[in-house]
Amino acid sequence: MNIINASDILKRYAEQERNFQNLNLSRVDLKGADLNGIDYSHTNLNSADLSYTNLSGTNLMWTDLNRANLRQANLTQACLLYSSLFWTDLQKVTLLNANLSNALLNHANLTSACLKGANLTEASLEGACLVQAILSQANLLKANLKGADFTGANLDEANLRQTNWEGAILSQASLQRADLEESQLNETILKRADLTEADLVGADLRYADLTEAILCRVALELANLVGADLSRANLKGASLFQADLEGAVLRDTNLVETDLRHANLKDTQLMGSDFSGSRVKRACFTDAQGLTGQQKQWLRTNGALNIPT
Repeated sequence: MNIINASDILKRYAEQERNFQNLNLSRVDLKGADLNGIDYSHTNLNSADLSYTNLSGTNLMWTDLNRANLRQANLTQACLLYSSLFWTDLQKVTLLNANLSNALLNHANLTSACLKGANLTEASLEGACLVQAILSQANLLKANLKGADFTGANLDEANLRQTNWEGAILSQASLQRADLEESQLNETILKRADLTEADLVGADLRYADLTEAILCRVALELANLVGADLSRANLKGASLFQADLEGAVLRDTNLVETDLRHANLKDTQLMGSDFSGSRVKRACFTDAQGLTGQQKQWLRTNGALNIPT
């Protein structure tokens, strides 16, 4: 790689040069510069200071941005395919409609970042911090999100199909109408998350913390909720057809007008839960705890199976 300094870049950029590929710019200081449309593909920008820099429309494909400072930089519609951003500071960065497909963002700090409409297909954000980040309408198909912190993040209408969230934190996050079909959400923390009308068909939610979560009209058909905590959650109008809830905690849970047909509720804790208007034909309640005598009678009358005596 050729080595040049910040003043060289700014001078050549002012002369309309845009091709800065395959350069060694490690630790370069370009803070606050206007580099709109520049081509940094295959360049080493490890530990560079690009904070407050305008990099909108730039080509950063296969670029090394590990440990770089991109705080409050503008990367609108930038191309970061296969780029590496391990431990990168991306606080309050703008990545609107940016392409981060297959990018590596492990342990990156994306607090309050704007990734609305961004493409993160098969990207890795393992251990990353996305507290209060905006990812509405973003595409994270098959992304690795293990152990990431999405507390208070906005993921409304995002494509989250087949994503891996194992051990991630999504407390108070908004995932309204998000597509989470066949995603791995085992042991995730979704406390007080808003999943209104989300698609969780076939999702793995084993031992997830869904206390006080809003799950109104959610599609949970064939979902695995073994051992999940749904205490005080609102599942009004949700579909849990053939869902596996064995050992789940449903204390004071709103199950009004839910579809529980063929669901497995073996060993569940149901104290204070409300089944009013729900569909329970062939739902299995073997060894379920906390049902009132009135609820047991109602469940038997409506076709539920193995109601405890």
